[in-house]
Amino acid sequence: MSGTKTFTTKSGTYAYSVSEGENGETVYNLSSVFTDGALPVGAIVIHPDYNPFPSVEGLLNVQFGKGGEDRDERTDVPMLGEEMEAAFVIGHQLVDPTDLDTDPDAENEDGGKAKAEELKVSFLRGYLRTAATETNSPSTTASRNTFLAVQDIVTELVKLYRADKNTPKREAKYTTQVIAPKRAEILAPQIKETENMIAALQLKKARLIEKLNGTTAA
Repeated sequence: MSGTKTFTTKSGTYAYSVSEGENGETVYNLSSVFTDGALPVGAIVIHPDYNPFPSVEGLLNVQFGKGGEDRDERTDVPMLGEEMEAAFVIGHQLVDPTDLDTDPDAENEDGGKAKAEELKVSFLRGYLRTAATETNSPSTTASRNTFLAVQDIVTELVKLYRADKNTPKREAKYTTQVIAPKRAEILAPQIKETENMIAALQLKKARLIEKLNGTTAA
């Protein structure tokens, strides 16, 4: 474990290593740390919102496991569920990293000022799914305990992601390789349609001018 970076949440201590995915994703390979050593639990991947035109700017996508957008394409799906029949946390979550920014005017439930260490990224428990296997098995809503543990882990990883000096470069790569083609796929037909409309209007304009000139000559 020498030189391994760790973070600790209410659910335990986790060791992690960081790597870059094919398209600029940040991949966190996690191990759960115990007194007698550490055991791998899988990977969590973070990258910018995959939507080509997000309704909310600045969201991050937190994906459970390496691979494509389809669950059945993924590997190293994290085993963070509290029960054997729901051991794997699957799918993904869009989170707002600004949830972790302290608002100096905000108050917590006790009426006091919020502290940075109390802040967590938020998502709906109903959208956090667990399953008995990595792929090809029915999923169910995560238990409350699993949800709270995953929320704490994701919160810590989002903090690491934001503090990583390599994040801007990776996000730029993700935008170029993933987002830009998606935008082009949507916009290219619209641009072509607009060009056709312009061409038709230009032709109509030319005919009208010709008609006008003919009328003037008469």
